[in-house]
Amino acid sequence: MLGVLGLLIVCTLVIWFEVPKLRQKKAKKELWLFYTVLAIGMVVSICKALGLNVPNPSDLSAAIFKPVSIFLLRLLS
Repeated sequence: MLGVLGLLIVCTLVIWFEVPKLRQKKAKKELWLFYTVLAIGMVVSICKALGLNVPNPSDLSAAIFKPVSIFLLRLLS
């Protein structure tokens, strides 16, 4: 739980330093992107800190392209 608390503190500090700059520039799209990327990163980081299994993005691409490669190999053989 100490790791999760540390992550939340770091996240709060990042928001505290970055959001006022984005609001001052009136960068609404960048602000939404910032919050979205930060939220995704926080969810993954908290899952890792709690010891949960976080899938690797390359596993998804392997699952998608393996049947395609098998099909193409059978087609070309």
